[in-house]
Amino acid sequence: MIRKEEPILVLEDVSLFSAERTYLSKIDLKVSSGEFLGILGRSGSGKSTLLRYILDLPFPSSWKKTGRVLFFGKEKKEIPARWIQPVFQDPVLGFNPTWTVEKSLREPLRLFKEEERFASLLEKWNPILDLDGKNRDRLPASFSGGELQRFSLLRALLCEPKILLLDEATSALDPLLNEQVLEALSDLNRKEGTTILWVTHNVRSAKKFCSRTFEILSRADQGVK
Repeated sequence: MIRKEEPILVLEDVSLFSAERTYLSKIDLKVSSGEFLGILGRSGSGKSTLLRYILDLPFPSSWKKTGRVLFFGKEKKEIPARWIQPVFQDPVLGFNPTWTVEKSLREPLRLFKEEERFASLLEKWNPILDLDGKNRDRLPASFSGGELQRFSLLRALLCEPKILLLDEATSALDPLLNEQVLEALSDLNRKEGTTILWVTHNVRSAKKFCSRTFEILSRADQGVK
């Protein structure tokens, strides 16, 4: 059940621009705890850029940011890292190429001093992500992009986040597994109240799984450069 509480995430007058171009323009958004929100928009409208802004990831120094983002009424740096877990479209960038996948998966729980829960959490999520039997004692380069993306999802879910930020995070999966994973995320959202922001171009799936959608207009539609 979706809980109607104070917003878990608030964006106020968010803009991002350079001298030559506007990337995001005056975006206001409130996300309630327990929502499954689909972020839609045309290619190039700034969906992934918005996610990077929310996560306070770096942009070129010549770009200017305005507005603010609050999690639980606070700035992101004041919130425990495990509460906010992103999964990006390119999974390769999220893994240390010199670490085995096993080590990468264990690292967050080791930092949280909860490594003893690793096996039980794997037992919960491995079958859903079709990762049973995968040899995790190999380097990331040994796996396909689809396998790495599932490991990226697994690592985020092992942290038991309060808010999950997905940037086209299921697009590399085959259609059957994609549907299975989205069903599992929807179940997580309903039963445990995990808030999910899902950047996607798949309008049909967004209408099926999301409790609400938010569309970012293209820069041409906004009337900006």
